[in-house]
Amino acid sequence: MMPSPNTPTDVDALGEIMLIQGTIQRQFLRVLLRRLAGDVPAFNVQLFLAELELMRESLAENRGRSSIHDFALKEWERLAEMALEAIASTRAAKEKH
Repeated sequence: MMPSPNTPTDVDALGEIMLIQGTIQRQFLRVLLRRLAGDVPAFNVQLFLAELELMRESLAENRGRSSIHDFALKEWERLAEMALEAIASTRAAKEKH
């Protein structure tokens, strides 16, 4: 017996769990980066961003191997953008004080 189109399946539940987990992880990382950038004077933003770029380049070398690699690269780019935004907002808030 096939589930009706409106009946949630295990796949739907897994997808929802993964979406929630990803959102929570991004929020956690955003807070962590803001605290690092704001509270740790020795935190080297340029070195951190350079390392992010090296990791992106490494993922990009595998682009086109599979849709999973393409997804991983897009996810990494989203995380790197989030890191830039978190650090930029922290640095901007510091400069106002």
